[in-house]
Amino acid sequence: MIKKIVQKVVLTGFVLTSPLIAEFDFNKDIYSLLAFEGGYSSFDVEKNDAVNPASITKYDMMHAGLKIGAQSKNYRVFLSGRYYNADDFDYATTLGAELQYMFNFSSFANFYLGLNGGVVNMRFTDGGTTSRTISDPYYGADAGFNIHITKNFDFELGARVMQIQAENKIGAISYKFDNLISGYASLIFKYKMD
Repeated sequence: MIKKIVQKVVLTGFVLTSPLIAEFDFNKDIYSLLAFEGGYSSFDVEKNDAVNPASITKYDMMHAGLKIGAQSKNYRVFLSGRYYNADDFDYATTLGAELQYMFNFSSFANFYLGLNGGVVNMRFTDGGTTSRTISDPYYGADAGFNIHITKNFDFELGARVMQIQAENKIGAISYKFDNLISGYASLIFKYKMD
């Protein structure tokens, strides 16, 4: 049921943001973006096996990311890559894209709502020698405030939810991954491409 609700929200979001294509007229004020992101993230992993009852482990971790994109007056799009410093994981990364609508309520800041999607990649060892790898899609939403420090620099504070569609099962033991929730800050450099 939740999956159907999220799918409807994503579909509605894409329909509502379709004017983005019309707005990206390169005669208007379009900026290229380069952003560095840092934040704190959390997700739950449920372990099930045939002998023991299900157990849930919560992972809290710091993350760092790089985003490149473009911005018009009301729309912003990013391609992003993030690395998560997760205990017990050999690596945890995401590669994806974000599409955001900005509400320009003042000259020094705006509020944004957006959709995100991409691929999450993780590898960890299951208490012994069994190595487990996750490489699955995610989708979700983000919201936050964008503060204009100067004409060429913005400071962003936001929150992001990413629903991971991942389950890893080897033998009788399976792992299910819950939503990845992040709070983050970004320093965004805006520039014009000639």
